[in-house]
Amino acid sequence: MNKIFRLRWIAPILLLVSACSTGSHLTSINQKGNQAFASHNFQAALSAYEQSIASYENRGKQKECPVYCKAGQAALALGQNDKALGFFEKAKYTASENAETYIGLSSCYRKIDNLSKEMDALQTYLEKYPEGQEKQKVSDRLFAIYTESENWEKAVTLWPSVKAQADSNHRLLEDYLIVNEALHNTKSCDSTANVLLHVDKRNKIALAWKGKKYYHLAENRYQKEMKAYEAHKTRKQYAHLLKAFKKVTADFKLSLNYFKPLYRLDPKPIYARYLANIYKRLDDKAKAQYYRSKAKR
Repeated sequence: MNKIFRLRWIAPILLLVSACSTGSHLTSINQKGNQAFASHNFQAALSAYEQSIASYENRGKQKECPVYCKAGQAALALGQNDKALGFFEKAKYTASENAETYIGLSSCYRKIDNLSKEMDALQTYLEKYPEGQEKQKVSDRLFAIYTESENWEKAVTLWPSVKAQADSNHRLLEDYLIVNEALHNTKSCDSTANVLLHVDKRNKIALAWKGKKYYHLAENRYQKEMKAYEAHKTRKQYAHLLKAFKKVTADFKLSLNYFKPLYRLDPKPIYARYLANIYKRLDDKAKAQYYRSKAKR
């Protein structure tokens, strides 16, 4: 009986000693990993973290593992994207989840061109860490993703958070112009294009907007006035038509001022078509034919 009694006491003590030993060992491994990580020895850091992770996972205590995120960062630094992605995904549900988890996830998904998941990671960062150190970079990148994925309304909503960066990052202004053009916000497009052309008179996106703006103003007026004249061929209507054509011609020439340099910078067939149509309206048959031939390429 005494032996049995002693065994009942010894078993819990042995378990406690074993747990303390394991905890002490893991602490030592994690410290080595952190030291290696701090000195940019990412291979040594990753090896240490993987030992720690294996210990937690073997004991079914993944949620308590504090180094998944660090392991992901080390793997990412070593160019091991798949391994990093796996660690970051696990980190979301463990004690190691932090702001860097979502920065790491977004980096991994960007490397494999998974735009929707990169967007999810960045959105989660802003939701969970609205005052995080990477807030501005995250907002800027998210705005670019919203533009690329045609989430126009989300892009407009996010714009106030990135607007201050536009002075030093003209790509943001270009994206903002694209967004507003998609939403038919003419005034915002015009003011943004003006800013872009002020800092860069060769900006292709701004030149295209201004060229199309004046082209459609002229063409729509032309069609409207011709339709009115065809309906009422009177002297008064003809006089009105001639007066309107002065404005039409002026707008076509303004459009030309933007499309000519744009075509020199970027000779796309679509721009050649605009130029061919403009010269046709200006009754310059030779140039109209020239650009019509370019538009067919």
